[in-house]
Amino acid sequence: MTLHFELTGANAAVGVASGAAASPRSGRLVLDRSLSSEASAPASTLPSASTLAPAAIALETPTFLKYTRHGLQPHLVREVAAELSDMPACTRVQLEDFLEDDGSACGQHDAGLHNFVFLDRSEVLLLDTLDPTVTRRVGKSTNSFLAIDSEGGTKRLTPEVFAQLVDRLKPDIIIPPADYIEEPLPSLTQGKRISKSVTRSAKWLDESIAKSVYPSAVFAAVMGSHSPELRDISAKKLLARSDVAGYVFNDVSLALPFESKLQLVQHSLAQLDASKPRYMVGASAPDAALRAILGGIDLVDSSYPYAVTEQGFASTYVFGGEGPAGEIAGASAAAAGRLDLWQESMFNDFGPLVEGCSCFTCRSHHRAYIHHLLMTKEMLSTVLLQIHNMHWYQGFFADIRSSLARATLAEDAQRFLERYGPSSEAFGELETLATQESSPTTKIQRKRHAEPL
Repeated sequence: MTLHFELTGANAAVGVASGAAASPRSGRLVLDRSLSSEASAPASTLPSASTLAPAAIALETPTFLKYTRHGLQPHLVREVAAELSDMPACTRVQLEDFLEDDGSACGQHDAGLHNFVFLDRSEVLLLDTLDPTVTRRVGKSTNSFLAIDSEGGTKRLTPEVFAQLVDRLKPDIIIPPADYIEEPLPSLTQGKRISKSVTRSAKWLDESIAKSVYPSAVFAAVMGSHSPELRDISAKKLLARSDVAGYVFNDVSLALPFESKLQLVQHSLAQLDASKPRYMVGASAPDAALRAILGGIDLVDSSYPYAVTEQGFASTYVFGGEGPAGEIAGASAAAAGRLDLWQESMFNDFGPLVEGCSCFTCRSHHRAYIHHLLMTKEMLSTVLLQIHNMHWYQGFFADIRSSLARATLAEDAQRFLERYGPSSEAFGELETLATQESSPTTKIQRKRHAEPL
């Protein structure tokens, strides 16, 4: 199995040397899962012939990885998810969802993770360790293991266990364990904790690669927290490695504004191989994703639509003059970026979530019905909202790629960011989700403060 990334369009001329300027770029990520490219792996580690996908799977970038919980897109069973067309063929799964004690039951499933979560092998599967929506953690890692919080206490994931799980689960791309820092901490002022995380993460990366056999492509975490000097050390170590196929920036717990985080990422990019794909964890809100893409990021995750659904909202943000993929949003709803279906005014509103939207929810149901489902805490409410919000998110990225191809992304992005500036609070659902204990369909009564749009 091989993973190849190629820059396209005007970016095709960018060299492989480090020091390339951070700027928006288009590309194609191609996974070749042909048997010839997996010849180096023992037969016992390969998927059966009946489960093999087409020889090559291509993803046009910039794009997103489909966010899952326990291997499923939230609120969407397979048959419902199939209603969403043109989704990128790439799904992320985190081990955190499957840990039992200090191991994982799914690790006993020799047919692989695709088979375990019933994911078609025409999908690229990325295996990470931690959920990107969890920004505050309690467990403390050591040189030997990554501490992962769970309802049953702290679980310990060692590089050796991770490597064993990779060999059994057979993911296409892996992000080995890394010592992400929980901030703020007093010791950070001296940088000792950051230095230890850089050293520890490099050690875990070495051990994870050395102890695994299955030829998953490796995306390595760029460490260094808020220290430019230590970020340089981490990036230069990764630059020298030929066994790293891509880079991951995971600073979700860093106690800084997003723009400051992005500046640190761009500082690291100047030290890295410009020909390799870049994945930024925690940049899934539309404004954050757009800023990340403008700064040279190729991949983000899709946890934002889930966060919107969990609030009982429908996405209405507009990129350019129209909604995603040319769909028109109502002026007032578009200005807010989302529609609050809890409002009393929805009681007798028989229009679609967004006028002109082609998703299944807007074609088949109206606002009043979804408002009713929310008020009665019916699970169908979040299913219908998730369909719409994922459809809208997909269209948003399609519009970004089209804008990039037309060489108008800078102008289109400026209009978008001015319309949904910090004062609008249009995209704060992820922050709310991080502290939320229940969903709209639980029996716990939740107070809503719906403001008219």
